[in-house]
Amino acid sequence: MSYGGRTRELSVRRTGRRETRVVWDAPRPQISEVPLDIVFVMDTTGSMGEEIERLKRTIELIHLNLTSMTLRTRVRFGMVLYKDRRDEYLTRVIPLTDNLERFREQLADVDASGGGDHPEDLQAALEKTMKRIEWNTNGVRMAFIITDAPPHLDYGQEYTYVDAVMDARRKGVKMFSVGTGGLNLDGEYVLRQIAQYTLGKYIFLTYGERGESEGGVEGSVSHHSGANFQTDKLESIIIRFARDEVNNILGRKEAAGEEHFKAVRISTEQKEETLRKLFGMAANQLSDYSSIKLYPGTPTSVLPIVASGPGLALSAEYFSEQLVLSASKNSFFRLVERRGLQQILRELELSMSGLVNDENAARVGKLAGAKLLVTGKLYRRDDDYELFLRLLRVETAEVLSVTKARIDAKLGLNAESERKKGR
Repeated sequence: MSYGGRTRELSVRRTGRRETRVVWDAPRPQISEVPLDIVFVMDTTGSMGEEIERLKRTIELIHLNLTSMTLRTRVRFGMVLYKDRRDEYLTRVIPLTDNLERFREQLADVDASGGGDHPEDLQAALEKTMKRIEWNTNGVRMAFIITDAPPHLDYGQEYTYVDAVMDARRKGVKMFSVGTGGLNLDGEYVLRQIAQYTLGKYIFLTYGERGESEGGVEGSVSHHSGANFQTDKLESIIIRFARDEVNNILGRKEAAGEEHFKAVRISTEQKEETLRKLFGMAANQLSDYSSIKLYPGTPTSVLPIVASGPGLALSAEYFSEQLVLSASKNSFFRLVERRGLQQILRELELSMSGLVNDENAARVGKLAGAKLLVTGKLYRRDDDYELFLRLLRVETAEVLSVTKARIDAKLGLNAESERKKGR
């Protein structure tokens, strides 16, 4: 066993303890940036349309939250798309890139089509994942397999999923397998093997039903029930698992999680949303994406949204009130009294524009008696507002989560006068 250029011998009895603690006296190396590679191994046959569309809608939020961690992460996304023999294509590789816009353009071209017999050629996709993807060599490497069908195991392929997981172990790639509503037990069995052998997790999506009927398809992954499942959205799980892997590199101890997770698949949001719905979603995303576990009723302070330009003050104040109202309905947040907030700002000789600094914001939160703090900044983009919201941990000034909202300019105040002022 080697670490930090030193080698130690260790004897482990087969019938002994399952865990053996090894303490090294070598200092942990200082890390300034963690490379983070995430590859989506995506079934793109006809029944996978909703999963593909959800990834398109949330990839920016996934990127935003992963790049807002206290330790800087260099995030790259890639894809291995697959169908089956006799379809438009068997596999298609999208190389890893740290250019989010380029990846979004490539993701926008992905659609669901083809298929026929239920199984698809996952094994061909896994071979490309391990042989064609150029993974980083000194960071976090994660693959998310997303499918509603079992793999074809009857093609006589020389390279099988067993070879893929062995290669993944050697390269340090963790595979997180995601089964959606129509996956049968044979498919679930293979996905569990892949995840367990590579030290990843098995995840499944449901359609919102409750009890033993979760998933809506008899014999699907949804037949599971019990306390060892966590309900969450797919993008929340991707964010949380990626953060956990980065924290593992840093040696940060995280609370032990359950062995299996599930994600609730939700319908596409309407194009025209009311402010109540928009800010309700924003508050929920801040709690969903948090890098630490939140508990119901945590004392929380919502600071007034900062206007980025001279013509945005009224709209920022209006949106602040909407945010407070929505946050008060989120079970994780118990809003603290706001009447003394302006007095606290004056005592600290801070203006709202000065709260861009997280440490200053955390000082305000402490004096207000809050453990969590919600801050925001409002911008004007063409005919829309763009609002960035952050959830901070007051004790450490750590950014726990980030979300972004686009708001129709007509939903703000004095929209016409703001245009004349040049935003």
